Amino acid sequence: MPIQLELRVTSGTPIYRGHDHYWSVLRDLGKDGREFTLREVALRCNDRQDKCIKDYMRRLKAADILQSVRTEPNETGTTRDVYRLLRRPVATPQVNRDGSIGIQGLGQQYLWNAMRSLSAFDKHELSVTATAGDVTVTVTTALSYCRALEAAGYLQIVRPGRPGLTRMWRLKPSMNTGPQAPKILTGKIVYDANRQMTIGDMTVSEVAA
Repeated sequence: MPIQLELRVTSGTPIYRGHDHYWSVLRDLGKDGREFTLREVALRCNDRQDKCIKDYMRRLKAADILQSVRTEPNETGTTRDVYRLLRRPVATPQVNRDGSIGIQGLGQQYLWNAMRSLSAFDKHELSVTATAGDVTVTVTTALSYCRALEAAGYLQIVRPGRPGLTRMWRLKPSMNTGPQAPKILTGKIVYDANRQMTIGDMTVSEVAA
């Protein structure tokens, strides 16, 4: 029988990892042309071995968004790279390992943009409005995102759904928090059945759309 656990996460608790967080740190460290090191980035993140940070920075270098300007000695007697940003867009760059711009995760961003632009919407109108270029947002994806944001308190029901009539929502003005889309995350935890408790930190990742 599957184990059922009820987990409570404090609302508003920052998640100091993931591309969005890494990019916010990089933008802050690199503003006004300032230079920085990997260590300075890592100190503001929760990535125990720095693997994810290094991977994201390698992608940004391949995309000519991040540049290694020189090396300098560090405290251990070896050297470390010093970086600077060549570009600082507000939106988190979604970059493939070869430096090409990726489209994974853009579905949520386009859905959020559509929600902010429409006075009210159902899943069909939202799907059509959010579909652009190479990104196709299905009705199923639109409905899933709406349900998640409704549960989180972002959306107000304008018209309840019933057979033959789809539900309509509007984005609450107080929850129009900015241009970057709220991310839907999935979590992984370690559960010790012997102790009947979870061990270690929860690892979260973004649900792509």
